[in-house]
Amino acid sequence: MQTVMNTELQITRVASPRQRREFILFPYRLYRDNPCWVPPLLSEEKKFLLRRHNPFLLNNRIELFLCRRGQETLGRIAAILNLDHQRQHHDRCGFFGMFECVDDARVAKKLFEAAGEWLSENGADTLRGPTSFSLNGISGLLIDGFSLPPAILMAYNLPYYQALLENLGFSQAMRFFAYEVTDQTIKFPRAVDRLEKKLLDGGIRFRYMDFARAERDMAIIIDLFNQAWAENWGFVPATIEEGLDDFKKMKLFAKPDLVIIAEKDGRPLGFSFSLPDANQAIQPLAGRLFPFNWLRLLRNLKKIDRIRVTLMGVAKEFRNQGIDLMFYKKTAENAVRHGFFKAEMSWVLESNEPMNRVLRHINAQLTKTYAVYEKSLAPPERGMNSNSHC
Repeated sequence: MQTVMNTELQITRVASPRQRREFILFPYRLYRDNPCWVPPLLSEEKKFLLRRHNPFLLNNRIELFLCRRGQETLGRIAAILNLDHQRQHHDRCGFFGMFECVDDARVAKKLFEAAGEWLSENGADTLRGPTSFSLNGISGLLIDGFSLPPAILMAYNLPYYQALLENLGFSQAMRFFAYEVTDQTIKFPRAVDRLEKKLLDGGIRFRYMDFARAERDMAIIIDLFNQAWAENWGFVPATIEEGLDDFKKMKLFAKPDLVIIAEKDGRPLGFSFSLPDANQAIQPLAGRLFPFNWLRLLRNLKKIDRIRVTLMGVAKEFRNQGIDLMFYKKTAENAVRHGFFKAEMSWVLESNEPMNRVLRHINAQLTKTYAVYEKSLAPPERGMNSNSHC
């Protein structure tokens, strides 16, 4: 563990464009020599923190903090007041995200104290995370699988983060998994062809997303997601605005036949959403698109060889009929036609035994484990000012 020799650690609340830039740039220095980390595109990171570009910030609040020693930045954290979550679950849970830190317990303690105090002042009694910013976004702390780079929209962090959190009294609230298959290792039961015929004979049809009618199909997918995931741990309904915002970012590299919708008599009853793993194309760019990395990105997109199955859901009354298995089969077939020979299926809640069982059934191998942590917050001291800026 590194130790910060000077104990003069200061917490700075991000309030200026310069501080915001420092908040964004810190991980690029921290992970500079890590071969697995995928530097996010700086242009997207800047937009992510702005209300006009991030639908989450229209209804929810965040506060950003830096921990410094003199002019040296040693860590960062976002305190997240997810009002959508509080309304959905009728609790006072607050969240943290975008946590990055040198290997020093005192720095981590300062950051979590700052985030916890702000959230407590704003009515929260629990601190949970990491989420950025919603559980529907990039979430979880990687606790196993550090030798593999993250797939698109999945987290990656340094191995010592787990100890930093647990030494501060955080405990695991939920774990979730990433599985992987290749075109050589995936195995479908022999009865899968008969299953497909049975579904077709029962009036169930599978179609692909129509990019020309993206708003219509994203509305269908968001509605199905909200139906299918409603009983899952930590669920917060997604909005069509969030879905369309995500789709605009992905359209450059998405494939229509990797987004599958199951219907019966015109009624949508399930969906599967997979993406080429654009992280493979983004990683060599060091976070920058300009002035010439746009061309490099376009070349790199042609070299992608794996996908990530990002979301899947089936309406409750149509579960246990093999529709999810057909999604995997059709996705695998279409992926190979595009030259994608590997797939990550993530993330899958530890508590979602039916989905974990299906993945084991097709010979998927568990490759990464993530955890969401939480701890109770002390109530704010009397007289503390609860006013803060968004």
